[in-house]
Amino acid sequence: MFMLITYDVEAKRTNKFKKLLRRYLNHDQFSVFAGDITDAQAIKLRRELSQLMIPDDKVTEISCANRHNIEVNHLSKHESGKGELKRSPLNDHRRDFTVL
Repeated sequence: MFMLITYDVEAKRTNKFKKLLRRYLNHDQFSVFAGDITDAQAIKLRRELSQLMIPDDKVTEISCANRHNIEVNHLSKHESGKGELKRSPLNDHRRDFTVL
């Protein structure tokens, strides 16, 4: 399955989340992780997140059967601050590899 996880936690706790999520997913942006993961890995990740989280933590999980059935876009505002948002497709999740 394809999974995307974001988190919003106290600054002093971000490294714990980053270390855990990097073991399972790709680190895309500050608190955003995404990638392919098996069902067994997803269960294990959720179990580890459960042990790490406290009630005030905010964690969002988006998952789907595969990475080819989801649309991901980066939204940006024009430098002038006016006009509609620009939608730029982010298709990294559709590739079988990433060129470094």
